[in-house]
Amino acid sequence: MKLLYATDLHGVTWKYNKILRIAEDSNVDAVILGGDMLPKEGNLFNQGKYIMNYLDGYFAKFDDAGIYCLCCLGNDDLMIFDDLFTDTCLKYSNVVNIAGRKKKYLIMSLLV
Repeated sequence: MKLLYATDLHGVTWKYNKILRIAEDSNVDAVILGGDMLPKEGNLFNQGKYIMNYLDGYFAKFDDAGIYCLCCLGNDDLMIFDDLFTDTCLKYSNVVNIAGRKKKYLIMSLLV
């Protein structure tokens, strides 16, 4: 199983795009995005818009590519957007919000 791990992307779109491109080119099975996914510059209350306007479409690309995306928000991401993030992840079969999940569940999600 090939994994690609990244963290602290802070809403930088070109970094997200590069990660997906590398994952596709390298035949990665899963990308793990380990926190601090949302922009930390400017008005932090716009992080919800970033989830809806960018991450929603970005996650769809993982379903299209057949690559799992295991992800979680981090300490720079406002907790008020946790539910929105979770709901967005749940829209896609290949995207799993790993926050608070047990190891056994994560392994099973990759094997199914």
